[in-house]
Amino acid sequence: MAPYPIGDDGQRSFVDVSNIPFDAIERIEVLKDGASATYGSDAIAGVINIILKKTVQGASLTGDLGTASHGAGNTYHADATWGIGDLVNDGHNFYISGEFRKQKQILFADRGNQYTHTDFTSTGGLNVTLGVPNTLNGGIARSGTGYVQDPASGNIAGFMPGCSATSYAAGQCTYADTWDQIQPPTSNYNFVARYAQSLTRDWQLSLGGTFFESKSEQANRPQRTFAGGYQGVTSGPGVTPTVLPAIGPTTISPTNPSFPAGVVIPGGAGILRYTFLNLGPEITQTDAKSYRTTVDLDGKIFGSWDLNLAAGYSEVKLDLTGLNYVNPGNLQTALDSTTAPFLVGQPNTPAVDAFVAPVLTTTDTSKLGYAHAGVSRGFAVLPGGPLGVAVGVDYYNRRQHGVAPADVANGLLPDFSNNFTVGTQNVASAYAELVAPIMKQLELEAAVRYDHYNLSGGQASPKAGFKWTPISEFALRGTASKGFRAPGPAENGQSGQTFFAGTTNDPILCPNPAQINAAGNFVDQCVVAVPGLQTTNATLKSETSKSFTLGVIVQPIRDVSSTLDLYSIDIDNQIVSGGPSTIVRGNNLTPIPQYQPGGGTALVTPPAAPILYQSTSYINANKTKTDGLDLSLSYRHLWVGVGEFRSEALWSYTHKFEMTINGVTYELAGTHGPSFFTGDTGNPKSRLEWANTFGRGPWSATITMNYISAFNVTDPTLFAFLGTPADTCLTSLTNQGGTAGLAYAIPLSNGVIPNPKFCTVDHFTTFDLYTRWQVNSNFNVHGSVTNLFGAKAPLDWVTYGGALGAVPWNPSLHLQGAIGTFYNVGASYSF
Repeated sequence: MAPYPIGDDGQRSFVDVSNIPFDAIERIEVLKDGASATYGSDAIAGVINIILKKTVQGASLTGDLGTASHGAGNTYHADATWGIGDLVNDGHNFYISGEFRKQKQILFADRGNQYTHTDFTSTGGLNVTLGVPNTLNGGIARSGTGYVQDPASGNIAGFMPGCSATSYAAGQCTYADTWDQIQPPTSNYNFVARYAQSLTRDWQLSLGGTFFESKSEQANRPQRTFAGGYQGVTSGPGVTPTVLPAIGPTTISPTNPSFPAGVVIPGGAGILRYTFLNLGPEITQTDAKSYRTTVDLDGKIFGSWDLNLAAGYSEVKLDLTGLNYVNPGNLQTALDSTTAPFLVGQPNTPAVDAFVAPVLTTTDTSKLGYAHAGVSRGFAVLPGGPLGVAVGVDYYNRRQHGVAPADVANGLLPDFSNNFTVGTQNVASAYAELVAPIMKQLELEAAVRYDHYNLSGGQASPKAGFKWTPISEFALRGTASKGFRAPGPAENGQSGQTFFAGTTNDPILCPNPAQINAAGNFVDQCVVAVPGLQTTNATLKSETSKSFTLGVIVQPIRDVSSTLDLYSIDIDNQIVSGGPSTIVRGNNLTPIPQYQPGGGTALVTPPAAPILYQSTSYINANKTKTDGLDLSLSYRHLWVGVGEFRSEALWSYTHKFEMTINGVTYELAGTHGPSFFTGDTGNPKSRLEWANTFGRGPWSATITMNYISAFNVTDPTLFAFLGTPADTCLTSLTNQGGTAGLAYAIPLSNGVIPNPKFCTVDHFTTFDLYTRWQVNSNFNVHGSVTNLFGAKAPLDWVTYGGALGAVPWNPSLHLQGAIGTFYNVGASYSF
């Protein structure tokens, strides 16, 4: 399938597998060792194959409903499959499978507790509730009703209705977060159809087609007025980033009907501070439509050679829509208008809202065409069986065209991500595989593949493996392989993106970061969320890997079996965002609040413009070495007249995760690193899944334990970016962009860790229950309860993944802890 038009972090390609109708899946294969010799690029650490059904006879219907114990997040699911024709007896088969899924959103406000807790003063932190003045914001808080500053003194001159000077000083002009999501609303419409026709005894033709549509809606906090002015940057395919002329601070004059009554400001207009609650949160809507057609021809040639010919085309069309993103220039025009003014804290006409926050739209596409030809056959019979040989060729053409909405690319407004990729990638490949059963106890395999990329040249990937079974109760297996990951169009084509990667201090506007409110520091400049502008590098090489596995299979008795596999993977020339970095400031010298020697703040023209963005590119810089083990245990037993019991456990353990940056090696297993390269998700050493099933007659029940081990919040790789010793809890809490760096910015700047518990993310254990009752041969009822005992997500004070650091929660690892106990019931009928 064609990858999603926008890469993960704008870089790494992925396929949205949630689109595939579950009822059309025949099986899923998981290959845990390096597989580039078979599959080419991206198979460094293994492959997951989702294999659709070849034929279907009869029909089936399934429906499910789900809800959370704490409310919100309801899910609805239905699928239907129908097939006709027997390929053997009738010579043909046709089936179609369709699926509908809908998932409602879960807001932070639906869960409360850690997701809405914002007052940390009782534990030595700040009250970061929206609308509350504090040391970090210099007493200039966000406002849900609006107030006006005197541009000369910086003092608040007056409030719009809903707040007063007394209430503001007491921290009573607050407003609630009603938009941040634990789970966004999504919906899917998926269809798969396949027709197979026997042409002769040895030849078969198959035609396939799919259509998937996935919709979602992500919300972010409402935009604020631009009290510090705004300066945009143009960016896009073939466009040299250009800094636009600065726009002054957002002002409001007495001619606007929402100007505070009785307020007089020398010069007339004042600086407006307001959060656009009357517009609502910034919303990004996605509508991805995926199309896929395939044709396969299988048969025999030259008597004993099996031939497979295949071709296909896949396309993903992504419509992006941005709502409530404020255009600073249009906003000022509307505030100054005497005929259709923008009103602060009040409803406006649809025309005025549409002018201030024009709807942003763009359409991105990703296209993939492929062709394949391969032959295989068995040769001389060895003592263990026939010698198997396969050879073949592949050709892929991948085209990606993704651009930001015009206003975003032209630098006219902030916030909406400027993510663009325009490029074509052609890949020609040839491969050969050999399986040699030397004897009944020993099988050898070998494979080699050569891939040539038009953008990055050629790469050969060999692999060798063995399996030795001296006795039926014991087997030894192992592989050695080389692999690679070729740079994609987003890394070496016409591409770029803006992104957020933690917080830092502005070295010019915050000369004393050890004391945030020290005289001379400018407000908001000691904890700055600096946007990054990522550019590409046409000279990138492919990442290369060497991987080794060694494992044993033990089955001492019929009901007990176990496998132990050790693995080691070395990756060189890793493509990372780490090229020469350039800080771009522009020329916006609008006066901004500065802490004064006598206390308080004043509006002061800064000595340099605030940082607009930090530009960097991709380079082949890092090396990664990881090793660990996978241990599985399986037990099953049938008690006659009682029932059957099955128990299966899988433990994955990461022993080592070393990353080498600029010649320095950092150990990351069990830490939160590398935050800059992985979305700040963390690396727990152990994960365990243990499923126990008991079945009797028509019913069965399975309870599964899922365990993620604890890990510390340190990120040793911060040293590579900060240039100071970074493998400490204090440095990580301060610099990774999480909740601690905001809520406890003052004690952290003084070298104080608020609580030793902040230095560790606790382990997370959940239990899931699944039951099934086969009422008769055609009808079954099933149900499940995920997070059966309502385990809560552990606190993670450093990740910026929880609403960009606003909440101490890691959605990548602990999502079920935020959703809570979730119930699902359904039924299936086949005929």
